[in-house]
Amino acid sequence: MIIVNITLSFADQIQKSAIEWLQKEYMPLLKSCPSVKDTALFSVEAQQGADDCFALQIQFVDSKQYGIYKEKYEYDFEAALFAKFTNQFGMFKTVLTSL
Repeated sequence: MIIVNITLSFADQIQKSAIEWLQKEYMPLLKSCPSVKDTALFSVEAQQGADDCFALQIQFVDSKQYGIYKEKYEYDFEAALFAKFTNQFGMFKTVLTSL
């Protein structure tokens, strides 16, 4: 299994609407992608006064499905995030592979 973990931090004034958009629009689109197994959204526990962060996880059955996603879909999904929240969020992506 491969999980793409995208840690997101939104500007305070859009945080609530951004989370709602992720849950109601963005994640269902991700789930409809043929190579995506599942998605999940988590709140990240704040550390030492850090801003609120959220972890969007995109799960793939194997590296083949992840490769298809990267080749055909990833750019468009990330472009949608940047278009929707231009200059109003931070993002850090980590790819996790099961042993």
